[in-house]
Amino acid sequence: MKVINRIWALLLLPALAACGKQGSDTPPGPDPGQVKISVMSFNVRNSTISESSEERYWSNRKAAVRNMVNEVKPDVMGMQEATTQQRSDLKSLLPDYALFEVPNTGGSKGGNTVLMYNTQVLEAVQCKSFYLSSTPDKQSVNGWNEETQYRTTIWAQFKHKASGKTFFVADTHMPLGSEARDNTARVNSAKLNVQRMQKAAGDDAVVFILGDMNCKNASDGVRNEGLIPYYEWMSSAREKAVKTDSAKSYNAWGTGSGSIIDHIFYRNAIVSQFTTVNGTGYGVTYISDHYPIVAYATLL
Repeated sequence: MKVINRIWALLLLPALAACGKQGSDTPPGPDPGQVKISVMSFNVRNSTISESSEERYWSNRKAAVRNMVNEVKPDVMGMQEATTQQRSDLKSLLPDYALFEVPNTGGSKGGNTVLMYNTQVLEAVQCKSFYLSSTPDKQSVNGWNEETQYRTTIWAQFKHKASGKTFFVADTHMPLGSEARDNTARVNSAKLNVQRMQKAAGDDAVVFILGDMNCKNASDGVRNEGLIPYYEWMSSAREKAVKTDSAKSYNAWGTGSGSIIDHIFYRNAIVSQFTTVNGTGYGVTYISDHYPIVAYATLL
């Protein structure tokens, strides 16, 4: 009889182990090594700028932006140029998303970088912002060139609800211009972005830095100086993704040749796909003068 009892006990062990403390109806949890997320960068075009065509007015583009987001369903979106009115509209149009903004921005003066994230998938751990200037912790223009517009970076740490894994996303809009001093401003901005994220995240965390960096990819393969600080610590999603494209991210409303000035850099992840969202089926010809770009990544 004792032998039979021992046999039954051995047979029951796998079943008890499978049940765990949560009961037999609890499904197995996700593999923490296979957490997949998508991050988007999108210059949404400032609504205070005077437009030459009614189709370019924000009032006529906002539904198309909603349609695009609902189709792509990014987990995190870093947007540039989003004004107070656009932020309000985006929160109403995209109820599954929460929005982080740089305090005291939202007008024509600039500093209009925002982060939106899907609250069904992620929860926010912390969010901070700074100015791209020599005094980054106070509202200030960069002082490295002659721009009078604020330039900002906003970053957040997110937790993936299903797995508990965390990662960081920083959204930036670097200075404009073609003079040497403008390039210096971009180099200094990139260095500041990397330094701040190194301090916040360390070397082991998953980090994305994305945005309108106003740095073109060089046609001869030489890296733009304003992007080098990112390459020294990170990888380019456009270049390293298993499946990628080389479409222009700045479309100039179709009036010019366009260029690649929007980028997604990452570390401690595997990017399976990089996509430029340049379709026209959202309700208007162009949802912005920039196309959104998306990286699909597995967190390590």
